[in-house]
Amino acid sequence: MRHSKSLLANALSSSVGFLFRLTLGISIILFLCFSLTGCLKSEDLSTANSGTPSSPNQVPNESSADSPLVPAGNLECLNTSATRKQAYFGDLHIHTKLSFDAYFFNSINGPREAYQFAKGQDAFLPSGGDPDTPARRINIGRPLDFAGVTEHAEQLGTFFNLCQVQGNLPAGTNPACQVLGQFIRDNVSVFITGDVPLYLQLVTSAGSRVPSSSTWQQIQAIANEENQPCKFTTFNGYEFSSNKGGQVLHRNVIFKDQNVPDNVISSIAPLPTTDNTNDEWGLFDTLKTTCTANMGCDVVTIPHSTNQSDGRFVRKREGPTGLPPARDNLRLTQSDAALRNQFDRLMEIAQHKGVSECITGMNQGLTGEESSGCGFEEWKTLCRGLPDDPSECAKVCKGSANDPLFCQVNRLQGSKNSIHAVQPCTTNSIGSSTPNDCTSPLDYARNVIPEGSALQRKLGVNPYQYGFIGSSDTHNGIAGNTDKAKFAKNAGHGGVLDDEPPEALGRWDCRPADSPLDPITGFNPVAVPTDANNPNNCPDRNFNPVASNFTPGGLAGVWARENTRKEIFEALKRRETFATSGSRMRIRTLASNKPFPADICQRLANGESPIEEGTIQGVPMGGTLNNTPAGGPYIVAYAMQDPGGEEPGMPLQKLEIIKGWADASGQIKQKLVTLLENKSAPQPAANCSVQIQGPEQMCAVFVDKEYNPALGASYYARALENNSCRWSTRMCTAKGVQCSALQPSNGTFPQSSGFAGYEGCCKISGEPGKFTGEFRFITQQERAWSSPIWVQSAK
Repeated sequence: MRHSKSLLANALSSSVGFLFRLTLGISIILFLCFSLTGCLKSEDLSTANSGTPSSPNQVPNESSADSPLVPAGNLECLNTSATRKQAYFGDLHIHTKLSFDAYFFNSINGPREAYQFAKGQDAFLPSGGDPDTPARRINIGRPLDFAGVTEHAEQLGTFFNLCQVQGNLPAGTNPACQVLGQFIRDNVSVFITGDVPLYLQLVTSAGSRVPSSSTWQQIQAIANEENQPCKFTTFNGYEFSSNKGGQVLHRNVIFKDQNVPDNVISSIAPLPTTDNTNDEWGLFDTLKTTCTANMGCDVVTIPHSTNQSDGRFVRKREGPTGLPPARDNLRLTQSDAALRNQFDRLMEIAQHKGVSECITGMNQGLTGEESSGCGFEEWKTLCRGLPDDPSECAKVCKGSANDPLFCQVNRLQGSKNSIHAVQPCTTNSIGSSTPNDCTSPLDYARNVIPEGSALQRKLGVNPYQYGFIGSSDTHNGIAGNTDKAKFAKNAGHGGVLDDEPPEALGRWDCRPADSPLDPITGFNPVAVPTDANNPNNCPDRNFNPVASNFTPGGLAGVWARENTRKEIFEALKRRETFATSGSRMRIRTLASNKPFPADICQRLANGESPIEEGTIQGVPMGGTLNNTPAGGPYIVAYAMQDPGGEEPGMPLQKLEIIKGWADASGQIKQKLVTLLENKSAPQPAANCSVQIQGPEQMCAVFVDKEYNPALGASYYARALENNSCRWSTRMCTAKGVQCSALQPSNGTFPQSSGFAGYEGCCKISGEPGKFTGEFRFITQQERAWSSPIWVQSAK
């Protein structure tokens, strides 16, 4: 169980007003100390350079100019083919102690530790409420091929520099930072939801004024030193974390090599505001000025957590123009559509906070049956167990303990005000959502991709031409730790926030009795003594899912000719990428206007790259196939199972194509086509042991005979593994939890059972005196997504 809070923290929790004054005072004092004294010394790190200058791009056959192929003469690695590509796996969303939130969750690992962990070295994590002491050892098992540490640009390094005097003071020795850190950990939900109270916004704004350029230089130095061409690639980057009004508009900014701007770009305004109208446009404008306008600098931006944007990631088309509002809240222009396309090359659709491909009950214009593809690791859900739920919810959420977690997490005994159960957004608002904490079809890739095609018909350019990647969003500095077996044992991604069973799986909580909230802090100023194990002394008792809705995260895959910054970045930029939900499946698609050779699947299985080798004409995933007549295109989809690490890889169960287009009136349409399916795939055993029956590879050619040259279309492939146990189920089966041991009086396990803290393993029903539990055996299908291929015809 979690260690009890310190007496100081308990005392402060009874007076949030006092904590507000203390925290603000601490921040001002530390800010002045840092800004007025030049005595703080930073670590002297060398800036070893790597990478090679960029060179002109070439365009493959039938591909549009946005899918460049780098000339073969620039290859560096021995035994690298000038034409053949292979799959590389990486993580481009990593936080360490230089990020504001990660510092207070886990102040152990920095950028160097993150890269070394990705290479295969051991890392250490905290435990028991102490974010400063190594307590758990972990190893990735299978090293990554590439990684990019992406600290929050906002307050970059501020609290590490202030609390530890830029590394000259041991972590945990600054009492002011200890108080502030405990308060942040106790109220972490306001950061997850974005509903940060005014005084913390003020503190954040003040902290953002602390110079970050020296920290940015240190991050670059570490990345450049840890870069090992042909073996392990690092990228300089950071996260632009606009979070105004709870609308998540986050983007990871990844630079090609060591040629980068002098400083990061922060989304924090001088004064607190909910207006995010121009946040993305400000980012793009500044990158254009400070990077791409300079010789040798190149960059891509990668939106993520779009499932938390509350309808703001892609705004609805409005009015007679049929265009969405954009810069200055005016309609989107052709130049700004091109600007967004220039930088936003990819979107991250799988990470620690869920999957952003699609959501149950909100797939626009879907034809055919979506029986299993959505409902996978939904962070937000429209399935609230209410009469006005979408009809699809009843097909997925049957009230069983085996339902997907999103069906259960909002309907546990007494659960109220869930951060996951939402309603559809009803407005196109800026800075706040209506209703509060809502979701929209255009928060999800499945709907965004054809929406971009509809706008291309109006503007001549597609602002939403996104390739797909996954990444972890770890806040532990353990890059690429997405193996759910390891995640279930001792990892998590939130430091001391999800290191113990009650936090990872859920626990009973009490809420203070209704009383007015403090107008400044946003919190209830009255501390009500409660006991979560005693229903009679626990107002508004509810089962809090805590971190159970989180996932181990995803991985980014690229098809490139060698493991260097140049080749992998060019693959990212031309969108020859794929996403996985954490597995190391490989997936690949090619499109052509002509029939493929009969042995195309065997060629792909042999590792050939037919387009680059000149044996067929067409484009790889991420590209645009032009001049396609009626009766085409031909698309080949190929997938290979994860070969496995400490455990065997899972066989494939299904291979699909998802087509998207906009009809003549601009309405979004979708069609899901199952290419191959192993209908005899086994289900997981009761102990979650791996079932390895099934094909290692799947490959099929799809011909879209319904293709309309006047409309165009997009296509991406999705491969699904055999069913396996979710990480939370694995954690519960490993413990051998018996839900029959729950106490009827309060729905908790007695200490004598050995299961105390594992209540989240059970679907709890009843009321005080009559509580019962049913083991939650939740399974899922890990998956991989290819980047889309866009197909269009001559106008």
